[in-house]
Amino acid sequence: MKKIMITFVLLVLLTSIGITPTLAATSDNDLEKVIITFEDSIDYQALEGMGAEIHSELDAISSVIATIPSTNVMKADTEVSVKPLPDEPIFTAAAQQPSWGYHQIKAPSALKLGYTGKGVKIAVIDSGINSKHPDLTVAGGESMIDGSSAFTDGAGHGTHVAGVIAAKNNSIGVVGAAPDAEIYSVKVLASTGAGTLEDVLDGIQWAIDQKMDIINLSLTTGYYIPELEAILKKANDLGIIVVAAAGNIETVDTRGNYIQGDGDVLYPARYKSVIAVGSTDGNNKLSGFSYRGPSVELVAPGEDIYSTFSDIRTTGHDDYKASEGTSVSTPFVSAVFAQYKEAYPHLSNTQLRATVKRAVVDLGPKGKDNLYGNGLVQSLQSKVALFPDLRTNYWYTDSIQYIFDQGVVTGFPDGTYRPEATITRAEAMTMIGRALGLKTNATKHYFKDVKKDSYAAGYINKAYELGYIKGITATSFKPDAPIERGDMAIIIKRVFELKSSGGNTFDDVDPSKYYAEAIQAAYENNIVQGYKSDNTFRPEASITRAENAEILSKSLQLK
Repeated sequence: MKKIMITFVLLVLLTSIGITPTLAATSDNDLEKVIITFEDSIDYQALEGMGAEIHSELDAISSVIATIPSTNVMKADTEVSVKPLPDEPIFTAAAQQPSWGYHQIKAPSALKLGYTGKGVKIAVIDSGINSKHPDLTVAGGESMIDGSSAFTDGAGHGTHVAGVIAAKNNSIGVVGAAPDAEIYSVKVLASTGAGTLEDVLDGIQWAIDQKMDIINLSLTTGYYIPELEAILKKANDLGIIVVAAAGNIETVDTRGNYIQGDGDVLYPARYKSVIAVGSTDGNNKLSGFSYRGPSVELVAPGEDIYSTFSDIRTTGHDDYKASEGTSVSTPFVSAVFAQYKEAYPHLSNTQLRATVKRAVVDLGPKGKDNLYGNGLVQSLQSKVALFPDLRTNYWYTDSIQYIFDQGVVTGFPDGTYRPEATITRAEAMTMIGRALGLKTNATKHYFKDVKKDSYAAGYINKAYELGYIKGITATSFKPDAPIERGDMAIIIKRVFELKSSGGNTFDDVDPSKYYAEAIQAAYENNIVQGYKSDNTFRPEASITRAENAEILSKSLQLK
């Protein structure tokens, strides 16, 4: 669109365009901004005759935006149209308005990095989800309430929860913290917001049968129910992440202070297999209504949270509403777990649970406490490596990835790899045994200091029978002692039958030592390189888990 400023002083209008001039004196107050549209091309003679001050030319539609004397704004014939152009804004941006909680858990950073919960299946066990809402995509579901559809929501509660988790990343409404997660509507609450034990148990069973990754339970009861505890434990044992609301305190004293019951959260959040979520306000303070106690694991924003809604009183489906409660905090946590599940698909639910807890913002007293649990849940803040404590594109990256792909390592129970930690002799033999696919059918138990029921016993005994290892003494292996770099070189030489030229590359390797030939063989086969800074190998130093990964990876790829 071209911008021009042309002022015409003549007030003679061409009779051919059928507009009768009014030759009145004009001032700034008599001018009006209009859009003038011609039937064919822009007629500049006509514009000159109108006394038009042209601001913009819209060649594509044979129009101009101009200011003309207000007395000339009149109905035109079929050859030209003159319409007043309002000065006040009449458009608003079709933009999302994420809740403050979305920013408080730093969800935009995860979205920017591409962690959106893609491929993660989340069962919202609630009052249903309005599948016709333009800001939601519902992947499937089931209603446990007779005669009711999982895709209607008479209470609006489930639809609100679903939006916090996975409202679409588009140009309208809100955006969820895991907008690409697959949301499933499991309806167990009626339009009154109440539900039966049977329906809730059926809903959890459905989520188990459908192999959900996460179950969101924004519902509570004051009753301990063994069957409910048992089925949620089963879900957890099967690898499902179960997240539940801590509960909202409703009783207040005469001063308006909330009065809690027995000093812990409500059920099902209180069960050990469940992640109990409390609520915080915009200042990261615990909401007055939020239950507290030793079972609180995480907190998340839960006051004045704007999200999708389903209002049966409206004719459309594009409803939104602000709400509060631990029911609202819970889906924030479910969404963050979806981000982590996408980023670390190989980690177990137990490992993910530990990983998310390590990343929180610690609130209140240092460490875990009865108000904030471990702290305020946080979205992923950086691009992840294979394990949360590894660096990306580092010297050990490819090696650890390789032995992981070979099933040699799975990480610690807390989801970490600990690359700089030393590796014990038992751990080293277990990794080598896994890498080689050693059978653990040794004919006898050889070392007194290796427990028969130890995870490494079978590999140690078999490796001894195959001649890969020897004991420190005839009956001692010292399984818990760190393995030294020279000893690892000896084992690798034996296992892979490495040969050497008999040279001596490293300044600190004494040729007369028992490990000298093995280190040289490993070097000449490009399995070890030593320390370039001082041309040493440090044979009697303990080997780290990252170094061991490199040695194993290179050894296995010799095959």
